[in-house]
Amino acid sequence: MDNPAPLASSVSVAYLQGLVDHLQRQGIAPAALLAHAQLAPEVLGQRDQRIAASAYLNLLGEGVRLSGDDCLGLHLGEAVRPGYYGVLGYLIMSCATLADALHRQARYAALVGNLGLVGLDDEPPRPGGEPLVAHSWQPLLAQQQRQLSEETLAGWVSFGRWISGLDIPPSEVRFQHPAPADTSEHERIFRCPVLFGQADNALVFPKRLLAVPLGQADAQVRLMLDAYADRLLGELRQGHSVLDRARLELARQLPEQGPDLEAIASALALSPRTLQRRLREGGLSFSQLVDETRQQLALHYLRDPALGLAEIAFLVGFSEPGSLARAFRRWTGGSPGEYRRHLLG
Repeated sequence: MDNPAPLASSVSVAYLQGLVDHLQRQGIAPAALLAHAQLAPEVLGQRDQRIAASAYLNLLGEGVRLSGDDCLGLHLGEAVRPGYYGVLGYLIMSCATLADALHRQARYAALVGNLGLVGLDDEPPRPGGEPLVAHSWQPLLAQQQRQLSEETLAGWVSFGRWISGLDIPPSEVRFQHPAPADTSEHERIFRCPVLFGQADNALVFPKRLLAVPLGQADAQVRLMLDAYADRLLGELRQGHSVLDRARLELARQLPEQGPDLEAIASALALSPRTLQRRLREGGLSFSQLVDETRQQLALHYLRDPALGLAEIAFLVGFSEPGSLARAFRRWTGGSPGEYRRHLLG
């Protein structure tokens, strides 16, 4: 699967609504939660808008703290509703088979939030077993990897059961993060072997299930929503929002001159003050935008074994590899070299 450099990581407000609704049921007021990312409650009325990925991850971490729920990600996934996926949720519901639904889910996942890369691949054959496939997810940012991975995979299982009408557990679930002290909720939700410390985050299930027909299939609705989703995806890739345009301009600027608020504002035909205000509306300060963009680019460039660490440091706007190493340890808890060795096996 060809995945371009992740330069515009953001999350739809519709998806944010799922987190807000769940925590509100736990007695946590939306305004108190959103204030943690400097977001106004009015943002929830703009479901077609987007917030920065790091703002969502910040709120997810704060949700764990406020609720005291160490398995918040799992419970968010379990409570997922079609509306939280926006147009993608209704498009998936209209598909003819599970294979069609997963194809569209991979194609249009960025409409919900481009927080990670989606894959669907054949599993290596297992002795005496039927053919299996792995529906995988690789996060693009280092923060809240456990909660986000568990939210994503639990959401896929819950939504899959809902649209297919089948209550069949996966054959296996894999997570990259270490096992938490208590895995009883993982066992309750997935009802299959759950493995931790693995090479990927994936739901593994029989390949034959891809042919399962979906009960709400509607070819006309699917065609209409396909066209609408294509248009939205095109707009997203062109970076129509100020947040996306600022991030793209910053990525271009980093190797040449480092981060410069006034230069970016000028390139976007905005005053520096207006740019800062528009970034705040997406849940980011300028320094957070710089930090998040550097992190996404560094994680992306480390996938290319031809790039040395000094080159990567230059490409993300650091003067020398030591600065990259310090920032990387803050982002991930490890070194760039360790991350690359784990990634490339």
